[in-house]
Amino acid sequence: MSTPPLYRLALNAFQDARERLDESLDPVIDSGRALVSTMEAAYWANVLDLRLGEDDPSYKQLNGDGPELMRALRFVRNRAAHQLPLVVEATGGIRAPLVFPLTVEPVVIRWVSASSLPLPAEERHWNLKGEALYVRLIEGREVRDVLKDVCRWLTTEQSRPGSLLN
Repeated sequence: MSTPPLYRLALNAFQDARERLDESLDPVIDSGRALVSTMEAAYWANVLDLRLGEDDPSYKQLNGDGPELMRALRFVRNRAAHQLPLVVEATGGIRAPLVFPLTVEPVVIRWVSASSLPLPAEERHWNLKGEALYVRLIEGREVRDVLKDVCRWLTTEQSRPGSLLN
């Protein structure tokens, strides 16, 4: 079975967004560009996850951390989709006030705490399970690492016999 064109498009778009994220982090971190690439990658990963769930009944039966990670990513994507999405932050580097002994950590882009995410516009959009998964699987982690985990999940799905991605 060959990959339907729209699945291929979404998978390529996810990979392209990850590459742009890497470009925005090397050699000088551009947190604005990193935010745009992060949300783009989250969008495409969620498109794939939702379509696979609807088009392939066996996809919903899969186990492991992948389904929960995708749900946590959907939570943050949904929280940011209709607002100005400040969902990542730069951490590390030199910050005032300086405290001695001075320790300089590398500057990295991390996912913000769940309490820092934009609130849903309507009560019906609250998602406590998604928030709990976000806190457990994504919050405070480096964006690059989370998207690597998402990529690993999608690659595993792509190699599964009968997957719509292979």
